[in-house]
Amino acid sequence: MSISLKQLEKAIKKSYCRESCHYKFLWDDKSLPDSAGHCRVVSLIVNDYFGGDILYSNVKGNPKWDHYWNRLDNGKEVDFTMDQFPKNVKFVKFKIISRKDVLSSKRTQKGYRILKKRLFKIL
Repeated sequence: MSISLKQLEKAIKKSYCRESCHYKFLWDDKSLPDSAGHCRVVSLIVNDYFGGDILYSNVKGNPKWDHYWNRLDNGKEVDFTMDQFPKNVKFVKFKIISRKDVLSSKRTQKGYRILKKRLFKIL
């Protein structure tokens, strides 16, 4: 199936749920966008459809907060969950991270399966 980045982004946004969120307290905080806590699973989904690299970084000044996004083979960076951060957020130098490493936690595995299933129903 051929799909555009815009179509995928729209479908992902409709697929978010508490069970696919990495940190349930983020989902429960209604002052945050639905994308909060979804960067790991969304980066995996974008990688499923468009390949490229998954990028990883910590928030500058707060090493406990991390973030995942994508760089496509054409060099374009794609980040469907950036809206969970303030506009002026800064990240430390990013690194490329393997799918295996992103999927190393059971919580991420479960969230990925749930989001992928919900996305499949929409697409």
